[in-house]
Amino acid sequence: MNDPRFLQRGFEKQLAHLVEECGEVLAAAGKTQRWGPHSFNPLLPAGDQETNLAWLVREIEDLEEAIARIRATIESEFDR
Repeated sequence: MNDPRFLQRGFEKQLAHLVEECGEVLAAAGKTQRWGPHSFNPLLPAGDQETNLAWLVREIEDLEEAIARIRATIESEFDR
């Protein structure tokens, strides 16, 4: 989940956030593909570990939120 305290308004900021979230989904997907869905990062402390699949799902959810925000901005601020 994206922390609402750090969300920025405006198309350009939301577009930058969308790009960042896409990159995070790509990173999670790459690790999941390379190491498998049930693998995890052994360098993280035990309380911070999550499977690659859980990480991928979390990043997809963040991306979906970023898409919804920028879509709402596009619909309200631009003629399409």
